[in-house]
Amino acid sequence: MFSKIERTTYLPGERPLMVFDGNCGFCKYWVIRWKKISGLEVDYKPYQKVAKNFKDISEQHFKEAVRYIDLEGNVFTGPDAAYITYFNKNKVKFLHLWYIEKTWFRNLSDFAYQFIADHRDTMSKITIRLFGKNPANPKPYWKYYLLGLIVLIVSLSILM
Repeated sequence: MFSKIERTTYLPGERPLMVFDGNCGFCKYWVIRWKKISGLEVDYKPYQKVAKNFKDISEQHFKEAVRYIDLEGNVFTGPDAAYITYFNKNKVKFLHLWYIEKTWFRNLSDFAYQFIADHRDTMSKITIRLFGKNPANPKPYWKYYLLGLIVLIVSLSILM
């Protein structure tokens, strides 16, 4: 399981910073999606380039999970790093609030995040099947899969 870090004494600069694994295709795909949501309000940098700037966060911590560092030095980790990105743009604000306030949601989010992190290659393939190869212009392929599943279930129920 990834470890959580509350704060860093090193500030990110002019904007909050999302630090991710620059060697991970799955991570890069979702960073492109997050950039589209957050616009210029958040900087995105691979840990391989910025870990040295945060001397109180080990490189191993950056390898474990994405880290969102706000302008006050607060560090949000893993799923909450993603949620806080949405929170800043007032998109799905409740996700970050639920993560903080609801233990069951935090535990579920952490479990799901760790599962995805442990299976990045498979999750990358699933992501591409659900949303297409271009993260800047996702396609709603998941809707077709859902429709196909509904048709299959209805067909099977009629045949039985």
